[in-house]
Amino acid sequence: MGKIKIRKGNMSIEVDETSRSIFTEVLKAIPDDTRNILESTTETIYKDAYDRWPVRKEVSTATLTDVGKVRFNSRHVSKTDDRYTFKRALAMSYKLQKRGELRPPEFRKTSQDSKGKLYTGFVFSPTTLEAVVGNSAPYAWAIKVGLDTDLPYALGTRVSNELLWKPAKRKADAVAEELADALLDETKQVK
Repeated sequence: MGKIKIRKGNMSIEVDETSRSIFTEVLKAIPDDTRNILESTTETIYKDAYDRWPVRKEVSTATLTDVGKVRFNSRHVSKTDDRYTFKRALAMSYKLQKRGELRPPEFRKTSQDSKGKLYTGFVFSPTTLEAVVGNSAPYAWAIKVGLDTDLPYALGTRVSNELLWKPAKRKADAVAEELADALLDETKQVK
């Protein structure tokens, strides 16, 4: 199960570990069939979106200019080694270049890992319980199908709409029918 959010109106909060147990008890109070239907539906949407979510390809550093290689190497060193600030790494990179010993990484990673920020969860409000699938990357809504994207959608189509929103809309009626059937089965057991 993913993270738990509580929402009322426009406000929402993420629940910490101590409060999480309270809401886990609330989830346990929900009939098993209902919870299982919601969890399986969100997991299906999540897995499909995760498998198909586009990731930026690594770019070769071979095409960079000499100054670009120095700056890239400096950024790389300052991010991976706490002993070096960017300025100190830049000075070191220029010294290495002057001696002919500069060896920047062959590829630079341009992805910000929005694929890893996909999540599932439950959202509670005073009158509803919602099962959600989303992406916590603040720019996820802006990701569009590009030239190198291996998705069967038109160029410029928003990925989150195609992989998260539309599948959820398509499954809504089936989930409602399953929940109604589960509720009828429970009422029959009570009688």
